[in-house]
Amino acid sequence: MDEILIRDMKPEDVALVNDFFDAMGPETRALFNRQDCNRNGALRFCAEQDTNHRYWMAVLDGKMVGLVFFMQWSTGIPVLGIAVRDGIRGKGLGGKLIDYAIAEAKAAGKGGISLTTQFANLRGQTLYESRGFQRMGQYVNGIEIFYLLAFKTEE
Repeated sequence: MDEILIRDMKPEDVALVNDFFDAMGPETRALFNRQDCNRNGALRFCAEQDTNHRYWMAVLDGKMVGLVFFMQWSTGIPVLGIAVRDGIRGKGLGGKLIDYAIAEAKAAGKGGISLTTQFANLRGQTLYESRGFQRMGQYVNGIEIFYLLAFKTEE
């Protein structure tokens, strides 16, 4: 995983973004790319570079292999999203992406990070909890779990 570069998503990355989402298998599509909203969000960011969102991609051998992003960046606790390309999972990239996002949020003076995931996403839950996220509850008719990572303030 050392050869993977995490970098800002740019307007010229449309082809890489489309390839990443096209390569998603059925499980990933069901857990992450529901209603195609995340592809559309990434493409919209490429086109508009909206300052209320932050997007980074992980690149390996000229292919996008991971995505990490924040929605509601202008708030004190932005919302995190993450996806790892099928075939790359289980090799530490998800943790690397979350660590990168945590460092960015802390550097920007955020109070923490929130995220949601489906109950079926057991791998994701294990990853989030390993990084200190606390399960806060469920919503959307009990199919989504809300997680929060609050940063400790230095006194």
